[in-house]
Amino acid sequence: MRIIMLLALLGSALAVSRSTSRIVGGSTTNVETYPYMSNMQGIWDGLRWQHSCGGSLLTSTAVLSAAHCFYGDSEWQHRVVLGTSFAESGGSVHTVRRIIMHPEFIDLTKNADVAIVRLNNPAVFSSRVQVARIPGPNYNLADGADVTFVGWGRLESDDPKPSEELMHVQVNIINQELCAERYAYLQTQPLYEDWPDINSGMVCAGVLDVSGKGTCIGDSGGPLAHFGDIVVGIASWNFDCGDAFYPSVSARVSYFSNWIVANAN
Repeated sequence: MRIIMLLALLGSALAVSRSTSRIVGGSTTNVETYPYMSNMQGIWDGLRWQHSCGGSLLTSTAVLSAAHCFYGDSEWQHRVVLGTSFAESGGSVHTVRRIIMHPEFIDLTKNADVAIVRLNNPAVFSSRVQVARIPGPNYNLADGADVTFVGWGRLESDDPKPSEELMHVQVNIINQELCAERYAYLQTQPLYEDWPDINSGMVCAGVLDVSGKGTCIGDSGGPLAHFGDIVVGIASWNFDCGDAFYPSVSARVSYFSNWIVANAN
């Protein structure tokens, strides 16, 4: 099965810890709305599985997620659950055959925070399990475009665990230079000098100067979606959950689309 990659978009819509991204400021949704949504789970205490990150199903055996979700781990420590709206119940369980992290990934800077997770047993498609589309290298994603974060992450920074129900929140694409300027300012503050730079392989999204909308811990790896099923970003990192001044940062899928296709097909 081939990945559905869009080469261009005709008529695009205009419009103090590092959280490695519950969706903050959103509302409940379901897997029927986002049937490509993948629940990446990790083994805890060697005994129980828990939600750790999100992902997007691209083929029957390949899921797109964030590299930092798997950094330093082995395949046996992770599994993927498809077809459920809940973080800890339901769906079909898929063991992991291989985790392919982008060769330029750097955990400290979150550069190239992209990974393909290959499944041992293929997904069975239904109304609750479908593939997402990804943008090609020339996809037009305008400043201000309406996009949506989807995930099971924490609802607030101090929540003890992820949301049990799938959440989504509508945000906007933030101008790249403005986003870079704001994070450059953060780097001038004591204790924040080593925070990542914004580069061309990243995309910023949020509602600037309006607090309470964005990603939080547990949303990492999940989709930043355009028009519902086009995954334009992979939730990567943020300053604080739903921060008004510093938007959420994702890996820009169009920047890595050729690598994604080569490693997922």
